[in-house]
Amino acid sequence: MKADEAAANVGWEWRVEPGLIRVSGNLLRSTLDRRRPGLPDGVVGPEVEVHLGQLRRIDTAGVAWLAAVQAEAEAKGIRLRYTHAPQAMRQMLGVYGLDELMTLETGLD
Repeated sequence: MKADEAAANVGWEWRVEPGLIRVSGNLLRSTLDRRRPGLPDGVVGPEVEVHLGQLRRIDTAGVAWLAAVQAEAEAKGIRLRYTHAPQAMRQMLGVYGLDELMTLETGLD
């Protein structure tokens, strides 16, 4: 396995801070947990920033994972807003019509 292929298979993680979830790594089909997506423990609303500035790669499975987390947050009355989203994510949200479901704050790159 080449070094760039190995880097692509590195997983992802999120860290919860007051009012903030920091996502880092590679949110890809090959790195997603087999468990059902859900909000991490300790997230409280009414509004939480999801900081994606340390997310190296995301694919459609990663966007679907975040959309499921978004749905759970909404059911709990928590508004998620996404900051520092990678260009690939912005493009996918537009293509799949999810840009109204998931609030991306622009101009923060």
